[in-house]
Amino acid sequence: MTSTFRIALFAATFVVILSTFAFIYPAVTRPDVSLIVSVDAELNGIADEYNKEYRPIQIDDQNIMTEVFALRIANLGKVDVNNVVINLNFEPKNNWYSLVLIEQSFGPPASISDTQVIIERLPVDETITIKYEVSMNASAIGSNNLLQRKSQIDFIVTAEENLMISDNLFNVRLPPA
Repeated sequence: MTSTFRIALFAATFVVILSTFAFIYPAVTRPDVSLIVSVDAELNGIADEYNKEYRPIQIDDQNIMTEVFALRIANLGKVDVNNVVINLNFEPKNNWYSLVLIEQSFGPPASISDTQVIIERLPVDETITIKYEVSMNASAIGSNNLLQRKSQIDFIVTAEENLMISDNLFNVRLPPA
């Protein structure tokens, strides 16, 4: 009877130690700075980060495509991150796009200028969402494609001391006719 009791006691102790380690290990091994960045299309298309494409579903009567891109940044590290900068770039610079609006919809305060957003401090376990409304001319995108130039939207996220966190580049594709 005592040997069965010892085996049960050792097994229970082993399970308790193993489960304690399973809960403590992620907190101990968590990196100091870990920013996760994602970009989603919210209205009329799909932002595919894997294939680096934005594919609209439809075009209106005037050959204009309007989309709201939501850029989300989550701080999953151990420390607050300072001076997170989001730059929005368009290529080529031939007026195939129009940036209609930039707004913050969630998270700690941020300062917004023309095509740049600056987050002075992103605390641990916080998320921020910035929404960009972009209007795109399908005719200009089609002529860019004919000239072998890709119409690209590029969200570049940097943090302290210009450390590049993410570069989300999307080649804009025209919907099937």
